[in-house]
Amino acid sequence: MKIVTTFHQSSSVLSSFKCQLGARDTEHLVVAKLNRLDVYSLKPQGLHHECGVEIWGKVLTVKAIPQIGLARSTIVLMIAHPDPELVFFRYIDRQGDNPELEVLKKLSLFERIARPAEFFSDVLVHPSGKLALVSCYSGKLKIIRLKSGTYDKDYDVQLPEVNVFSVTFLSSFNGEYAVAILYLDYQERVQLVARDILVNGDDITISEEPSTLLHPTPISNKTLPFPTESVPQLVSVPPEELDEDTDVDDVFLGGVLVVGGRQILLFELSSEKSQEKQRGKRKRLETRKSSKDVAEVAKAREKEKEREGRRRKPKSSIEWPFSELAAWCAIDQAPYRYLIGDAFGRLSMLSLDKVQKIGLVLIPLGEASSPTSLTYLTNQLVYVGSHSGDSQLIRLSPLPISSGESPTLPIPPEIKTVSPNALEALGHRKGKGKSVATDHMDEDYDDEDDASQGYIVETHGSFIEVLSCYKNIAPILDAILVDTDSSGQKHIVTCSGARSTGSINIVRNGADFQEIGHVPGLTGVVGVWSVRTMLDDTTDRYILVSTNRSTHLFEIDDSGSTTTITPVDSATIQSLVTTEATLAFSNLARRSSVGGSSVYKNSPLVIQVVASGARLLKSNTAFGGYELVLEYPVLSNVPYGQGPLEIVAASANASQLVMAASGGKLMLWRLKEDDDALENITGCQRNEGPEISAVSCVPLNTTKRTSPTIIVSYWKSNAIEILQVSPKGLESVYKSPTLPALVRSVLLYNFGSDTNPKGTDYHPYLLAGLANGTVASFRWKDKQLTDKKIIPLGHAPVNLTPCQVEGRHAVFAAGNRATVLSFENKRLVHSPIMLKDISSAARLNTPTFASSLILATPTGLFIGRVQGLGKLHIRSVPFGFDNPRKIAHEPSIKAFGVAFTTMEPNRVSDPEISRSSFRLLDDTSFANLCQFNCDPDEETTAVVSFSHRIEGKPMPFFCVGTYVYKAGEVEPSAGRLMIFTASTSTSSNLALSLMASTKVPGCVYALTAVQNQIVAAVNSSVMLFRLESSSDSLSPSLNRVSEWHHNYLVTSLGSYADRVVIGDQPSSISLLQVAQSKLVSQARDYGPLWPVCVEALDERHIIGANDSLNLFTFSLEKAMGRSRLERDGCYHVADLVTKFLRGSLSSSNASTTSPLTSEAMFFTSSGRIGVVIDVKDEELSLQLTNLQRNLGNVIQGVGGSSHSKYRAPKTTRGTSDADSGAVGFLDGDFLEQFLTHVLSPQQSEKVIEGQSPPERLTITREALQMVIEDLQSLH
Repeated sequence: MKIVTTFHQSSSVLSSFKCQLGARDTEHLVVAKLNRLDVYSLKPQGLHHECGVEIWGKVLTVKAIPQIGLARSTIVLMIAHPDPELVFFRYIDRQGDNPELEVLKKLSLFERIARPAEFFSDVLVHPSGKLALVSCYSGKLKIIRLKSGTYDKDYDVQLPEVNVFSVTFLSSFNGEYAVAILYLDYQERVQLVARDILVNGDDITISEEPSTLLHPTPISNKTLPFPTESVPQLVSVPPEELDEDTDVDDVFLGGVLVVGGRQILLFELSSEKSQEKQRGKRKRLETRKSSKDVAEVAKAREKEKEREGRRRKPKSSIEWPFSELAAWCAIDQAPYRYLIGDAFGRLSMLSLDKVQKIGLVLIPLGEASSPTSLTYLTNQLVYVGSHSGDSQLIRLSPLPISSGESPTLPIPPEIKTVSPNALEALGHRKGKGKSVATDHMDEDYDDEDDASQGYIVETHGSFIEVLSCYKNIAPILDAILVDTDSSGQKHIVTCSGARSTGSINIVRNGADFQEIGHVPGLTGVVGVWSVRTMLDDTTDRYILVSTNRSTHLFEIDDSGSTTTITPVDSATIQSLVTTEATLAFSNLARRSSVGGSSVYKNSPLVIQVVASGARLLKSNTAFGGYELVLEYPVLSNVPYGQGPLEIVAASANASQLVMAASGGKLMLWRLKEDDDALENITGCQRNEGPEISAVSCVPLNTTKRTSPTIIVSYWKSNAIEILQVSPKGLESVYKSPTLPALVRSVLLYNFGSDTNPKGTDYHPYLLAGLANGTVASFRWKDKQLTDKKIIPLGHAPVNLTPCQVEGRHAVFAAGNRATVLSFENKRLVHSPIMLKDISSAARLNTPTFASSLILATPTGLFIGRVQGLGKLHIRSVPFGFDNPRKIAHEPSIKAFGVAFTTMEPNRVSDPEISRSSFRLLDDTSFANLCQFNCDPDEETTAVVSFSHRIEGKPMPFFCVGTYVYKAGEVEPSAGRLMIFTASTSTSSNLALSLMASTKVPGCVYALTAVQNQIVAAVNSSVMLFRLESSSDSLSPSLNRVSEWHHNYLVTSLGSYADRVVIGDQPSSISLLQVAQSKLVSQARDYGPLWPVCVEALDERHIIGANDSLNLFTFSLEKAMGRSRLERDGCYHVADLVTKFLRGSLSSSNASTTSPLTSEAMFFTSSGRIGVVIDVKDEELSLQLTNLQRNLGNVIQGVGGSSHSKYRAPKTTRGTSDADSGAVGFLDGDFLEQFLTHVLSPQQSEKVIEGQSPPERLTITREALQMVIEDLQSLH
């Protein structure tokens, strides 16, 4: 059984709109992603997230429904095929409570026999809020009557137009409903037609005859040359406001814009007079068609056919100089201005302000991310939602933000432009301009007639200011898992973006360390402490640094504006032991007795512990440094006749000192009452026992000056003992089991804010830093240690330092690597930090270094702050028009090999111009080290790194696959395999050398390395290549040694050891073995699977994804002496998987007895990163399956009828009746809701009980919680 969970949610934005959702005067932005709907409020400081909801399905679009008579709106969301559905939401904003979205109605749109719409699937809402129109099947519309902002009744209507490109509601003065339809007719002509929506009481239909509101017209193929590739859209334009003094002939009656082609066309609606004339002509034509005279009928039909093919003159038109349309939106305050963005993110404003005089005006504004949605917010603020780049909040400026002579956007030279001054002069000229009569329906429009041409303004500089960016790593085309700095902390590197937003993203989980200070030159530091002049001071004054042989004191002079850290003059610290290593150093409080109880007061006392003993010191405020109060040499505690004694471990708090000496001696000291002297606490001393490795007396209650608990760890047994301080002495409370290695630091720490053990936020844990580079953690509850976990941090001993991070209690753990432990979501979590070789750490607080840490490294001391605990950190390296497609890493040269395709912006229908290259990038800075440019019409498609021995020495190589584009080819017939190596050309630079190359008969869709040989997927073949040295040449040659032809089209490969998995896209998968330089078939699946991505998990197990957005798994089984592939898992992931990677990003944090193992990661086109976790325990698999079933009965999601149906495998036609649910997979995100949503005991008991006695879970709630916490720790 496998669990699918999410590491990074889909970040691609699909749709957005602005409206007012609540009763308050607050405007909202609603953003739809692939599986989520989020609501943001518009605040003066920016966008503020209010609430969100997960959607069980693939979101297509979202729209606002205005409520009649109210200023607020509701929401309708459309879920895409194969199970289309409408979901109506209401926004609930309770005073003093978190807002939420409430589902009002779910309406299934699924039809079993209908054909899904190919070009236009959308929901439209009439501005009145009374009607909505849905298109998701060809030749059909669903019209929905709305009442009070939600569903009232729906009607199915047949649409004569089948291949619909776009539909929009038309505005009219009389309030009747009509829609404009842009479609492709049976002659492959693009036609524009309008139809009336007829409301007859309780019935709603659509007119059979075209509406007279808009004259039907074909659209020239010069305007829309390839409509099926660059789909055009319709934009409704409202009419001008009428007043008593306005002549109807001077008023723009409203209309529709046709956008998305080489021109933007504006067609005006017909006047009442024109409509009457058209109805009369139509009536006369119908009379002639019904005549008994056959000749007359033939002439009438010929006339009707002629009218259908006649093109009408648009009100105005303008050239569109950019790429295909990506998104548009209207500007609220200016109803005749529209923002339009192309696929490369080039934004322009289309103005209809003076359409009667000068026609359409296009004003270039600048560049942003490639948009999927544009939403005008307020005060020139625009939200740009993007699929292939970061979503943005931008401001439109009336004046150029950047100055320069270069044009705002490049416009082809053949397109005429006008200057702003010339346009202004045109707008002020007298006269109405050349108008277009709406009743000239018998005039055939000539493309060459430019009487109604608009104007493109020639602008300079950018008018766009980017205010905020919202990270997006979609679409992920390729990804690798690497550890570039050998720190043991892996991170993901993705190839993302498209067109103008190509990027490489580095993704890791953990925390950030912000370095704000550095003290160089201190080497060999083993301990560091910060102390204050007086105990109750809020800022630190000194830093004590210890090496193995000496101790140094530094003074901090921090005025707030400047900070210096200088060594203290040796003359002022003669009382401080500087010739030995310091084991502990801490401020102390004076103690007195009041009413028989100890009271602690502020004091300048500090305690220093070295191997030879302890020293009580007092801060000298007059001269700086310290003066000696009393000295406590360890030899004074040696009984007569016993050998030399030394302190081996020590720990101090504000009132106690615990020291461990050789021979297992343990001493607990404190200050005497009203005396600056130390005393042994009666009975709290052990004179012998096992050797002690670490001690701690850090109070569990941080508000207290003393600790009733002492923690001791021992050599040999590697165990930890928890001791209680009592009137009888030190009593053993609990002793841990043997740990994997020696304990070098130990800490009992409360990660919660409550100090009362009965508090809800009281979370004590015992932590142990081990000598083997790991941290052991235990939950301390009811005087028992439970829930043991091991966290690896390299191989050096780990030290533990309590700290505060962003107001939360945390522990900084460091060795070779570093991490911060904290408590979140009811579990202990660790957040890795990109730090190495930290030997010691301490808290530091000064005006400049507030709430900071001081870290000791091999090169000196670093001061900084930890921030962003447990967050996903994404670093993006933008490449603009250079789109990274494939990536490989070679650690030996610390470089990435990346295949790039450079896209040049083109105009609609112009040939796309692209260039390909292969580059080496530095794996830290991502600087371009060197590159190889491919031939024209050659595009890189695959990259893999491998090692090969040359003259007995292993050398790194990159293999790059390409294909050659030839016009008119249905299937590529030529490509290349190229072998590159990197050689040092200078002392600091690498150079690419093409070592070998060979031509292949097709496109190299995928590459993988097996046993230092190259397996290539070329069209329908799988080929095995080997790099071989040649006796007659200095360069090796790439030779084809085996080939396998049993496929249709191989587009994906995966490998493990000597096994190769083949994804035959129109068919299924096969498993091959590379044996003695031959490809040998092991097994094959013959089902219609349509795989798009595959990977081998091991020699016997395969995982893959298909075009129906399902995950599947296969196992290699033997039956009747033959091997066969058995499909043992199928699960609907509702996203297109583009890459699988074996392994995990997070280091193991699971319980040592956890049955969960992170097995693989997957990446999708929407930017999602998922984790596949294997459950080895069959009994636990059964229990988790039952838990998922019972959760599905308690938690109702948004979309679909049930969770089991949502995750059931789908085909392009929907869910099969045979597939009632997923097989072999569980939904980890859904299982984790047992901790986050099932909060009350009544809810959890309902989940455990099920709906009948056979459904009752046999596992306890506590055991389930532990398993799900382990699951959460793996992603």
